[in-house]
Amino acid sequence: AGGGSIAHLDQAGAFKVGPRSAGAVPGPAAYGRGGTRATVTDANVVLGRLDGGNFLGGGMSLDEVAARRVVGELARELHLSDREAAEGVVTVINANMANAIRSRTVQKGIDPRNYTLVAFGGAGPLHGAEVAEMLGVTEVIVPPHPGITSAVGLLISDLRYDAIRTSFQVSGAADLGRINADFAAMAKELAGRFTADGVDLGKVNFERRGDLRYVGQGYELRVPFPDGTLDAATLATAFAAFHEIHKREYGHHFADSAIEIVNLRLVGAASAAKIAKPTAGTAKSVAAALLRSGMCTFRVGPKLADYPTGFYRRELLPVGERVPGPAIILQMDSTTVVPPHYTFEADAAGNLIVRKSDV
Repeated sequence: AGGGSIAHLDQAGAFKVGPRSAGAVPGPAAYGRGGTRATVTDANVVLGRLDGGNFLGGGMSLDEVAARRVVGELARELHLSDREAAEGVVTVINANMANAIRSRTVQKGIDPRNYTLVAFGGAGPLHGAEVAEMLGVTEVIVPPHPGITSAVGLLISDLRYDAIRTSFQVSGAADLGRINADFAAMAKELAGRFTADGVDLGKVNFERRGDLRYVGQGYELRVPFPDGTLDAATLATAFAAFHEIHKREYGHHFADSAIEIVNLRLVGAASAAKIAKPTAGTAKSVAAALLRSGMCTFRVGPKLADYPTGFYRRELLPVGERVPGPAIILQMDSTTVVPPHYTFEADAAGNLIVRKSDV
């Protein structure tokens, strides 16, 4: 799902959003680059949730006329009003995202209502609260710079390399010389990679692992291997660990069964430099952060209606002051939508906390 996902009727007449996309070029019609199909971004413009004069921190203007034109064409196909069509686009894309989350939670026995939803990416905060509503989640965290959260994560993540050697050896007849030689060769390979990256090998942590299974099984479990030169006794500790891990994973183990080493693995990791903790904002009041007021369209229960909505600059929000929605929070790399019956506040770590109110 993305801002460029195209809303359309398929050959069977079903209303869908995506997977076809307008991409970056021409992009949504609102970008003014020749887009001719209604997209999620165009729908958000029609609903008043994107400020055309403050997109990308004011670095780009949105073409509201073009957005209304393509959404209007879609509305006529659907026999709906422009607002209903735009809200339908957003509802469908929200449902797609909620279903993706359910596949990783509910379908695995995890109740998403016990968790907080983190909304990141350029468009994530536009939809976070309404996706959370569909999941029964009552709190959403928007990181300080949602549009670059993944990039920041990449830059501060530890540097890691993995090496693997196929083994196919059975307990009781394992070739210790070959196993030790394989681990030594992998250590040399990874050391060369870290050295080429300019990393001090003294700061690299190496971990040995093996993919083990009972002879005849078709699946393996990842098991830690001891450091140093392996002998019969230390290899036996790895086999004992496999029995314990198998019992923990499946509720049973076979103490007298032969174990097969399928793969040997070596993981090397070096800590990357971390960024400083964000400082708290210095704004004194919510009024100082209020840019303007306008009308935005929201569905509350069965009713679709326009609501007076405050547009705020995120960097000017005071810390710890809870503000009722509806609201639109503007920043350079994203826009956060706070629907009616939700509140928002900035915390000391720079996050924006959006919560469902009790009303």
